[in-house]
Amino acid sequence: MNAQPHPTVTDPELGFRRLDPLPAADELAAFYESRYYDLIRRGGRAPEIGRLLAGGETAAREREWLAATLYADLVDGLETHGAGGGRVLDIGAGTGDLVAHLQSAGLRASGIEPSQDASRLARERGLDVAAATVEQWAADPAHRGAYAGAVLINVLEHVPQPQALLAAIGTLLAPGGVLCVRVPNDFSDWQAAAAAACGHDGWWVAAPDHIHYFSHDSLARTLAACGFEPVQLTTDFPMEFFLLMGEDYVADPALGPGLHERRRRFELALPAALRRRLYAAFASVGAGRNTLAFAVRRP
Repeated sequence: MNAQPHPTVTDPELGFRRLDPLPAADELAAFYESRYYDLIRRGGRAPEIGRLLAGGETAAREREWLAATLYADLVDGLETHGAGGGRVLDIGAGTGDLVAHLQSAGLRASGIEPSQDASRLARERGLDVAAATVEQWAADPAHRGAYAGAVLINVLEHVPQPQALLAAIGTLLAPGGVLCVRVPNDFSDWQAAAAAACGHDGWWVAAPDHIHYFSHDSLARTLAACGFEPVQLTTDFPMEFFLLMGEDYVADPALGPGLHERRRRFELALPAALRRRLYAAFASVGAGRNTLAFAVRRP
């Protein structure tokens, strides 16, 4: 059995969980400075980023898969819900891979990224990615209501005050603007079943950097409480299914790359419309490794 995870408490109104106690600011700063990217490279955090950082054929295959799945779904959702003709902001844009894809799909995309180094690398690629936080960007009156869409991919779980971040993003969107949020889908019934089958508990709790833990339902409630109307909820491949089939990647992380390759082949083999129907159905029963929500800013 794995070590006891960091304790969490449930928000009584919205249902998401958070670390208890919350990590101190200096603890978080030290973690990101000394351990975070080492964990990524060893597969302990953000596996998509780790595969991109690996470079070479591994990174090329990862970009191919992201372009055909997550990135394609973002374009489809933004256009379906009305953001296709306006400006779209990628929040936490990193070195600009998503911004570049959105632009290649015909969207007027730009980004903001708090890391000076990452945003500089994006600009060296010719991409419009500013070094700024959401709060800094929203403080400029010229940016308020300036966007038809915004994308927040695997950021919300890391911030100490998720509602405040969503409220700030709301000021950047025009009424009716579309926000897409992706976070891990955690503390699900499927994780509980996998934990019981494998004898592990809470392996998905990643302290101190994953501060908040959302499910499909609690993310939708949080968006609604922050001035957004959820209009589409979907997911991606439920990695816990591998655990339930006896592939114990928690006990043996070396299994991870092979399981990801099986998932990658499965998703690339499906027509996009069929994959989206399947994953919407998975989301309806609480399954899926991540939750991907599209929500419209209410007037």
